[in-house]
Amino acid sequence: MEKIFLTGGTGMLGTYVATTLNDRGYEVIVAERRHFNLANYKAIYAYVKEAAPEVILHFAAETDVDLCEREPARAGICNHLATEQIARAAQACGAWLLYISSSNVFGAEGKINYNELDIPLPTNYYGRSKLNGEEAVRALCPDNHLILRAGWMIGGGPGKDHKFVGKIIQQIKAGATELKAVSDRLGSITHAGQLSDFIITAMANRQTGTFHFASHGTISRFDIARAIGEILKFQGSIVPVESSRFPLSAPRPFSEGIQSIYLPSLSATCKPGYWQEDLARYVATFQG
Repeated sequence: MEKIFLTGGTGMLGTYVATTLNDRGYEVIVAERRHFNLANYKAIYAYVKEAAPEVILHFAAETDVDLCEREPARAGICNHLATEQIARAAQACGAWLLYISSSNVFGAEGKINYNELDIPLPTNYYGRSKLNGEEAVRALCPDNHLILRAGWMIGGGPGKDHKFVGKIIQQIKAGATELKAVSDRLGSITHAGQLSDFIITAMANRQTGTFHFASHGTISRFDIARAIGEILKFQGSIVPVESSRFPLSAPRPFSEGIQSIYLPSLSATCKPGYWQEDLARYVATFQG
């Protein structure tokens, strides 16, 4: 069984992937924080190369968009330079490298949604740093990499989901009578569990290239909250609010919705569906 090196193994996506790989008997090396620090990027190459994996799954990143805006050097080091060192190690080991990128590499054009043929143009430092990470992967592992761009990630399940969907569900279950959600910013959702299944199949097939992985439909967080309310039979009110009500350090695009023109052509069955269906399946995990 081949050796797999996994970064970000304690994050939402990493937890799904690590659990499945371990259950299937793979030898999984989860990068330890004491040896693997994105900020100490110069030490990463030696650590990964010494592990000599056949597969590298790189999920770790600085994902705090506003922190990246306040500290661009941190964004550049953690998301670009650290990824570059991982790609160098992959090149040296001959390993297949998977890199998780973001819909944040788009947005400045002002379109509603973006496919793989659109030219990335980020609006913030987080998006730029992830795009630089992509370019490093392509340059160093030109024929042995897969880049997956994800949208607004949902997942984790009860007790672990501290993102938007989890917070909305928690408020409803706590008896809230009114919910507020931003309606003037758009995006796409990516179910981490579905993405995990796709990653494991792509790894087995040594898929290469760049793909967008998100449920069909470009929506606002207000749309998501309203859908959750319908699923959970919420009797209160859900109020649309403008993003200006919540001042943030990093500029957000009007839309970072993504769609794929290539994913439908793959034979793998673990692909995203329509956003309402994928969201409903996830919310159902809170109703057991």
